[in-house]
Amino acid sequence: MPTSSVMPVLLALYIAQGLPSGLFAHALPVFWRQAGVDLAWIGALKLLALPWVLKALWAPMVDRRLQHGSPPGRWVGVLQLTAALLLATLALYGIAPSGPGIAPVLMLILAINLLLATQDIVTDGLAVRALPARWRGYANTLQVAGYKVGMLAGGALLLVLADVLPTTQAVLMPALLLVVLFLAIRNGRLLTQPVPRQDSESGWRAGLVGLVSMPGMVTWLGLMASYKVADALGSGMVRPLLTDGGWSSAAIGEFTLWTSLVGLLGAALGGWLYQMLGSRRSLIAAGLAQAVTIAGWALVDQASADPLRVYTIGMLEQLADGASTVALFAVMMSLCRRGWEGTDFTVQASLQVVAAGLFGVAGGLLAEVAGYSTLMLVAGGCGGVAVVALAVSGRRLDQLPAGQSAPDQ
Repeated sequence: MPTSSVMPVLLALYIAQGLPSGLFAHALPVFWRQAGVDLAWIGALKLLALPWVLKALWAPMVDRRLQHGSPPGRWVGVLQLTAALLLATLALYGIAPSGPGIAPVLMLILAINLLLATQDIVTDGLAVRALPARWRGYANTLQVAGYKVGMLAGGALLLVLADVLPTTQAVLMPALLLVVLFLAIRNGRLLTQPVPRQDSESGWRAGLVGLVSMPGMVTWLGLMASYKVADALGSGMVRPLLTDGGWSSAAIGEFTLWTSLVGLLGAALGGWLYQMLGSRRSLIAAGLAQAVTIAGWALVDQASADPLRVYTIGMLEQLADGASTVALFAVMMSLCRRGWEGTDFTVQASLQVVAAGLFGVAGGLLAEVAGYSTLMLVAGGCGGVAVVALAVSGRRLDQLPAGQSAPDQ
C-alpha cells in the first residue's frame, strides 16, 4: 500500500482543486440562472476551463523545472494561496453581476483556473511517480473521491450556505479552505523532497510529440476524448433543469450534497472494477452505466421535477460517473512515460477537458432549442456509441509499449 505520508498529501491536493471547480460547475449555474442568464451562456461556462485544456503547452516546462528546481511545495504554495486570494476577491466583487459587470467575474474565474490547472500538473506528476502500478485503481479512487469532496464543499455546501448567509460570505468559504488545506500539508514529505531527475530527452517536442508517437496512442486518445460524452452533454443542464422546475438553491444544494456522497461510493466501485476486470472491461461497464443514467434524466418532468425521481436518477448517475472517471484516470496514469509523468497525464486530461467543453456548449444549445428531455436522450445515445467504439477498438491498447499499459485481466 502507498505510504501513509503520501496519501494524505495527495488527498488534500485533489480536494483543493475540487473546491473552485464545485463553485463553478455546481453553484455558479444556479446563481446565474436565478439572475436570468441564458442557458446557452450557462452551457458555455465549461469554456472558462480553457486553462485546463491549454495546460499541456506548459506541462513540459513544469516537469523539467520540478526536476531541476525547487521542491514541489513551493509551487503548490504559490499557486494555491494565490487562487485563494482571487476567490476572496471574487466573493467581495459579486459572483453573479449583471450587464458589463460580468467581464471581471469571467477574468477572475479564468485566472483561478489557470493557477489550479498548473497545480494539477504538479499534483498528477507527483501521484504517478509516488504510486506503484498495482495500486493505481484504488489510488485513483482517492483522486476522484478527493476531487468530489472538494466539489461538494465548493458547490453543494456553498449553495446551502448561500440560502442562509449573504452570497459574499458563502463564497469566502472555499477560499478559506484552500488556505487551511495548504497549511495542513506544507511539511509533507511529498512536497518537501525534490523530484528525482530523469535521464530523458528534454524540450517541448519531446514532452508533447513523444507521447503521441507511441504506437496505438492516437487510437487511445480518440477513444478517451469521447468516452465521457454523455456526462459532458447532459450533466451541465441538470441544475438549470431543476431551477426551471421550481427548486430553490438550498434544495439543489442538498440534492448535490447527497448525490455527490453517492459519487464517492461510485469512485470506490470504479477502483474495485479496475482491479477485478482490468482496463478495457471496467471502462466498458462503467461507460454503459453512465450513458444509461444520463438518458434517465429524460424521465424528469421540467414542470414538476418530482423529488423522488430526481434523487433516484441523480444518485444512479453519480454512481456511474464516479466509477467511469476512476477507470478512465487509472488507464491514463498507466500510459505515462518516465520523466514525463506530469506532461503525459496532462496531455490526456487536457484533451478530455476540451472535448467536455465542446460537448457542454452543444448541450446548452440543444437544451435551448429542443428542451431538456431531448438533450438527455441524445446525450445517452452518444455515450452508448462511444462505449461501442471502445469495445470494438479498445484491443488496440494492447499495441502500447510493454510496461506502460494497464493489464486487461
